[in-house]
Amino acid sequence: MQIDVKRVEGSASRYFKDFYLLPSVVNAGNDKWVPWFLGDVKELVDKRHPLFEHTEGEFLVALRGDKVVGRIFVFENVRYNQTHDMRSAHFYFFDSVDDRDVSDRLLQSAVDWAKGRGLELLLGPMGLGGVTGGGLLIEGYGYRAAMTMMMYNPPYYRGLIESFGLEKYIDNFSFYLPTTARLPPALRETADDLLRQGKYRVLEFRSRKEVAAIADEVGEVFLATLGRHTGNYFLSENELTRLKNSLIRIAKPEMIKVIACEEKIVGFLFCFHDLSAAIQKSKGRLNPLTMMRLLREYGKTDWLLINGMGILPEHQGTGANMLLYAEVEKVIRKYSQFRYLEMVQIQETTAKMLSNVETLQGRTHKIHRIYQMQL
Repeated sequence: MQIDVKRVEGSASRYFKDFYLLPSVVNAGNDKWVPWFLGDVKELVDKRHPLFEHTEGEFLVALRGDKVVGRIFVFENVRYNQTHDMRSAHFYFFDSVDDRDVSDRLLQSAVDWAKGRGLELLLGPMGLGGVTGGGLLIEGYGYRAAMTMMMYNPPYYRGLIESFGLEKYIDNFSFYLPTTARLPPALRETADDLLRQGKYRVLEFRSRKEVAAIADEVGEVFLATLGRHTGNYFLSENELTRLKNSLIRIAKPEMIKVIACEEKIVGFLFCFHDLSAAIQKSKGRLNPLTMMRLLREYGKTDWLLINGMGILPEHQGTGANMLLYAEVEKVIRKYSQFRYLEMVQIQETTAKMLSNVETLQGRTHKIHRIYQMQL
């Protein structure tokens, strides 16, 4: 039967419901997949997200007869291209039944859209900046997704994407660390010496109001340290505000650690309670019952997530990075509820960070791959 590709013209479109629900269909019965909230997807499809201040794109579905069997979001992120001096199109929200005819039709539609804009490269799955993870899951299918920070997909997606001709661009690693992890004594002494000298100190917070007071400065450090990494870019002011508000809303204040040097913020560490179990029960609906489950999950979850760690370049090599890892150790010592720790979105190009994680007895347990195709 013929496969047709249609545009999803906002959340009022006849195709929107199936666009949103398709991942729950292809992941039916899989307790490792975590759904996006309906409101967040609506915000994107209706193009009310600040991403669209500088981005053009189309949300597409593939239909066989009247049934939606695939979806994709293809877009040109102008700020990303400016940051990285590229002429690339990106794709995200790629989902398909296990059928090459369907996936080929979707991906060809993305290629045609990109060529029509005179772009030279297709990259994806590519996140939307901030803590939205990019890359197709190619290893680690037996582990639950880290909320919606990184994608979860069936193993057959890899074959669909690679058979179309897309090739590896870069891998992102997620590391598992045992909560018994400890810094080697020599590195612990480095961190302690740095604090004793008084030049560096660790800022801690007791309220969201305290976090909000330094959020702008932390945002600047976030962009300076991670803005040029693959998958990230220099966010617009409204995108950065949205990221800061999300961080303040989701992360417990005591889980945010900030490194200051002579009262200037130079580094940060974002730790999160993994609320995936409550999000799964929500089935994408944010209502009073979901809110109650989310609040309860803060005290129940035994997984700690780390998604966001950085030190300004001029302070790398001073030992300041060891202060961040020392804070990781303190958190897992202090909160006995955590039995497992996951660090997400560590790129294969960040050799020093990979080395530091291995020093902490971390091991790779997920790999997400971003693919490329020259146009």
